Amino acid sequence: MVMIKSVYQKRLTSFWLERKCVYCLKRRVCLTARGYVKCLKCKKQKSLKKLRRELSVLLSFVEQRPAYQVALEYGVSYPVVTRIFKSIRELLYYQCELEGKRLSGNIKIDEAYFGGRRKGKRGRGVAGKSVVLGLLERQGQVYTRVVSNYYC
Repeated sequence: MVMIKSVYQKRLTSFWLERKCVYCLKRRVCLTARGYVKCLKCKKQKSLKKLRRELSVLLSFVEQRPAYQVALEYGVSYPVVTRIFKSIRELLYYQCELEGKRLSGNIKIDEAYFGGRRKGKRGRGVAGKSVVLGLLERQGQVYTRVVSNYYC
């Protein structure tokens, strides 16, 4: 599902840069009277307004704007914006995994628990929390990973 979204985002940007179809990536697109972009090859249509909105949400992620502010500005619901932002973060994570290199030199290792706060004082309170392992290289390279198999 993540790969499908990444392909769609690449196609969306290729439309704005090169005037290609969002669906089949052919250059045979035209603008209809109703404000839709129509592909003459695959005959599919996409609203120009929706294309602009999707691209502006994508650019807002690059500008590191909060999701609630983007939702208010572009008239998109907050859960939709957070879902788009999350999918972009997942794509960036997978891309970093593919292009990752080995860490070398002095490395600092630390772990942390992330999640909701538990009321009261009952031990470490790790129930329902995610364990994140972090590695820091002296040169500034940071590598983090969520640990899935652990026991307390």
